[in-house]
Amino acid sequence: MSMDHQQWLEQHDRMIADMNNTLRRAIRMGVQDARRQRKRNAEFDEKMTQIAAAQLVNEELLKQNEGLLKRFLERGGNGAAK
Repeated sequence: MSMDHQQWLEQHDRMIADMNNTLRRAIRMGVQDARRQRKRNAEFDEKMTQIAAAQLVNEELLKQNEGLLKRFLERGGNGAAK
């Protein structure tokens, strides 16, 4: 095998090794990003669940307050029966 051919093979092997390393890094970074995104999604889902629960409580309290206000106004606004 000639020296030029041997050098070309060595250079080729180095280039392939560099590409493999680059691909491994890119894949590792993609996996890490996917894991971070799953964690962010889970945190978002948890917050949305908390917000939805708080909204249900607020709606129930609003209904109770509307009922109290209605009864108050039906009694003339001062709590005494008409």
